[in-house]
Amino acid sequence: MMRNIPPDIVEQIREAICRPEGTVSFEYVSDVLFDPKVSGEIPFEVASGAHLFRVERDDELRLSFYHSSPGTGTRVATMDLKNVVPSSKVFLSFSWTPAEINFYVGPRIAGGQLVSAKGIPSPRQFRVGKDGSIFQVGDVGVEVMGVSVYQNGKPLLQPTALDAWKCTVESVSVLFGGSSEKGHIFDVVVSNLTLSILVTGFEAYCKTRFLELEQEGIRPDMAVLVSKFFSQKERDVGEPDVIASEAEAKHVSFLQKIIEKRRINFQSYEECKRAYNKAYGLKFSEIGIASNDLEFLKRLIEYRHRIVHVSSLIGMLNQPKVPPEEPVFSNRKLGNDALKCFDIFITKLHNATLRLQRLD
Repeated sequence: MMRNIPPDIVEQIREAICRPEGTVSFEYVSDVLFDPKVSGEIPFEVASGAHLFRVERDDELRLSFYHSSPGTGTRVATMDLKNVVPSSKVFLSFSWTPAEINFYVGPRIAGGQLVSAKGIPSPRQFRVGKDGSIFQVGDVGVEVMGVSVYQNGKPLLQPTALDAWKCTVESVSVLFGGSSEKGHIFDVVVSNLTLSILVTGFEAYCKTRFLELEQEGIRPDMAVLVSKFFSQKERDVGEPDVIASEAEAKHVSFLQKIIEKRRINFQSYEECKRAYNKAYGLKFSEIGIASNDLEFLKRLIEYRHRIVHVSSLIGMLNQPKVPPEEPVFSNRKLGNDALKCFDIFITKLHNATLRLQRLD
């Protein structure tokens, strides 16, 4: 919603602000902004990619700037208009980065002073659907998880990468809370199921976040990605061009179509690492995790594959490599260590993605 602005200019603004950080300033003209008798309004609302920018005045004369993206969640900066000198013309400005948002309001009158507010996490979460629709998720005193919306069998809204990971952690916590009279074998099952859940959560997070970055304005290097995930023969016969044409026909990005066709296996640590490096220049070895912890993560993924393809009751997870390796047994301690390892990795990776910047 942007009043009195031509559609082509709105599109230019939408394209310009689809980035992890920026500033928007404009003059807003309204005869009722400071009128307590007039109900709330939304002077500014633009969805740009997966970003949402919203300025809202409520019935209590509070003016708020909301910024939402999958990576940061929704943050809000609010000021009381009773502390601003009334004017029919006001200067509005807001800025956003992954670390913070700021909001500024100043009356366009002689002696008018600029009032500012810093953002905080918002209890009202906003999300942008695949069709550009805007959804409110939760509210003050209402917390929800794993929200998804489907229309005619197709997803309009799905959990963010970070939300999906939080659901994974919650699932493991529930599993850890169980008990049984079966003794040690119960601990083995809990540990093995924990590894299965964590690796699935790892895959879901990495795949979803990989796509979110493009929607947040970080442009992937598609040429390098294609060179690493399509064989020379496939490139020679034009397979990437065919997929690009399909993407254009479906009004989705080339990257989305590649992921839809499962050209990248995000359950494979090596493929996942290579994809993030080639598309976004992000190296897992540089996100702040010790090399031995990364090696442990890779081994946990290997253990999960044995659990799935051999038996959920496997007690010695690395048996084919013993000796020379020391045996690794499935138990509660391993499950707890695995949860800690994966959670640290996802947290560090997520923070690293928030530091990525557009080059233009």
